[in-house]
Amino acid sequence: MKIKDKRVYWVWLSLVCGAASRKAVKLVRHFGTAEKVFAAKAEDILKSGAVKEKDRIYHALMKHDINEAQSIVGWCDEKGVDVIVPSDKKYPANCLSLRDAPMVLYVVGSLPEFDKQCCVAVVGTRKMSAYGRSQAFRFGYGLAKGGAVVVSGLALGVDGASMASCIEAGGKTVGVLGCGIDTVYPKEHKDLFRAVIKNGAIVTEYAPGAGPTRDSFPKRNRLISALSLGTVVVEADAFSGALITARHSIFQGKDVFAVPGNVECEGSEGTNQLIKEGAFTVTSPADVLDRYEYVYPHSVSVVNAKRSLREVDSDTASEEVCRKFDVRCEADRYSIYASSLKPLKPREEAEDVELMEGKASDIPKLEPAPKSAKKKRAKAFEDLPDEPVRIDFDMLSDVDKKVYNAMRPHSPMIPDEIKVDGLRIQDVLASLTLLEISGAVEAGSGGYFVRCGSDDISFEDEDAAVPVE
Repeated sequence: MKIKDKRVYWVWLSLVCGAASRKAVKLVRHFGTAEKVFAAKAEDILKSGAVKEKDRIYHALMKHDINEAQSIVGWCDEKGVDVIVPSDKKYPANCLSLRDAPMVLYVVGSLPEFDKQCCVAVVGTRKMSAYGRSQAFRFGYGLAKGGAVVVSGLALGVDGASMASCIEAGGKTVGVLGCGIDTVYPKEHKDLFRAVIKNGAIVTEYAPGAGPTRDSFPKRNRLISALSLGTVVVEADAFSGALITARHSIFQGKDVFAVPGNVECEGSEGTNQLIKEGAFTVTSPADVLDRYEYVYPHSVSVVNAKRSLREVDSDTASEEVCRKFDVRCEADRYSIYASSLKPLKPREEAEDVELMEGKASDIPKLEPAPKSAKKKRAKAFEDLPDEPVRIDFDMLSDVDKKVYNAMRPHSPMIPDEIKVDGLRIQDVLASLTLLEISGAVEAGSGGYFVRCGSDDISFEDEDAAVPVE
């Protein structure tokens, strides 16, 4: 039976292949659309080179089970959740350039026109200090007053503070989740979720019902950078997840801005290191907007950004904004005092959210979510360059495999960061070249490489190892 709603096929493909799947992109580039992938015969799927007969994804494709996808699309329509697919004109063009482009974006609220508006990511540590809170306010507030859209991850700390400050300034903001649209995560930011929906949008590539996982956040971070012209890192220690977003920005050829911090403060190690590595040093939102004002002369104003911050005390205002929107940092989870904020309310670990239509909340309630349950085309996947159809394990030595296994999945790294006992940097570079040719890693801007799969390469049975998703 042919289904009229083409979105169902895209949702089906996203469920089969999972988030950030290069295999899904390869399939669509080969066949043209998700519907054609669904209709393809087994031999044609194998000839595409995207999957092998022993792959889990191949067997899931061959089941042709469309029921869950239909359920999800129906549920989203009922709850007011937009299901945006690559054939929609609302699909962000920047995402199409990703080799692990999302097959579906679930959206609540109103997305900006990313190709016509100045969108800037503001990210930072969950362990936000008073200095970080003040700077998050300055950049979120000043960028909004200067005409930019603030993109972030709704996380504890700097992300939440910058988004709340943007809303306080009357600006638009976009929050990108690492879980399904039906789950408020972190749970402490329920009030902020409501405010973001009223003043922008919440977006995710994860289907309703999908919970947050350790692997989902690095994948989420690539979308934060993809939706933005550049990324501002406000405060970050040496191991902060915000640095992953910065790396994705470099990998994608985007700008990276870093706010300098106290050289004796652990929470500033990451931002100060970015500056050492060549990131733009910024001390005010005007420094960021100055780079984009000439591109958006009718919407971006450096003068407005400067003027707005002269009218407020950022230390006091940042505390008031965080209290108003109930923005928390990681320390609040372990403090019974939370001295600068109102007392914590006991809540469930993962809260469902209430329906938008005529009720107090502006967040759609997913009750329960489906279980893992003509429009203008932006640009066709098949118009994009071809890429390797499979990993050639035969050309990889044990050393190459060790280099691959030493890389963090889905997180861009420079060769100096890839540590393998006994290997010199020139050996690592030689292995990276072979890994790129084989299709196991991808090279991006700024000398960064990204490992394309979550699973390590097996030494015992090379043919059984299928690391690329």
